[in-house]
Amino acid sequence: MNLISFNFHVYRVLVPYQNYVLYLSATSSPKLANVSTLMDLAAAFDLVDLDDDGVLEYADDRDSFVRADTNGDGELSQAEMDGDSVYGNMTSVTVNVYDFNGDGKVTVADYDLGYFEVGREYGNDVALGEYVEYFISKTESEESGITVKAFVTARRNFLVMDIDDNLKVSEKEFRSEFRVADYDKNGNLTPKEFSGFRPIRDVKVTAYCNNGNVGCPVEKFLVMFNDADTNNDKYLTMTEYLTKFGELTANT
Repeated sequence: MNLISFNFHVYRVLVPYQNYVLYLSATSSPKLANVSTLMDLAAAFDLVDLDDDGVLEYADDRDSFVRADTNGDGELSQAEMDGDSVYGNMTSVTVNVYDFNGDGKVTVADYDLGYFEVGREYGNDVALGEYVEYFISKTESEESGITVKAFVTARRNFLVMDIDDNLKVSEKEFRSEFRVADYDKNGNLTPKEFSGFRPIRDVKVTAYCNNGNVGCPVEKFLVMFNDADTNNDKYLTMTEYLTKFGELTANT
């Protein structure tokens, strides 16, 4: 099953789930979510983070409202949502979805209502992991997938490795990361050097490197790369990378 349908834009302050404000509840163990759902949430986070500082703040939410309210009347109409640079790219975005106080219109009060519900759990600044965890906590766990922690870690590693910022990690970039981690430049990663190689720093590598206690050459790790490269184009998309290395992280 899909955890949540994210055809609409997901806001920290406007929680579009059955038209009411969600409350975070503690769980006994981390939930698993599929990669596509987690990536949808991350994309929503990036869109709301207007100043690109890696956290969602009250100012981000207010600025979003002001941007969408093109006629400046303090309310968001359906036409304004449809024509907005963010909302307009999403389907199923309606005024009713965001009218959390039930007064028949979307105003700053609706933004504030949602904002302070999430803020009471995490404080005024909400990081990606906290944002994603909030929404995933309201869903049933998948039988397979990765945890939010594994997702955030693998996504961060992917973005760092993507040197040319084309949202793909090439085999060349993968090898470059290996060379950086190979501190003594002997062509093998020793157990002490594993933590410097981002794809495996949180992963048990015995399945790919039987002599992991001694050291492993880059060819051993390229098996992992090739396993993740489902279309064999020598590039890993974020989905390919997260599916492979995120699941490895989640299962360690």
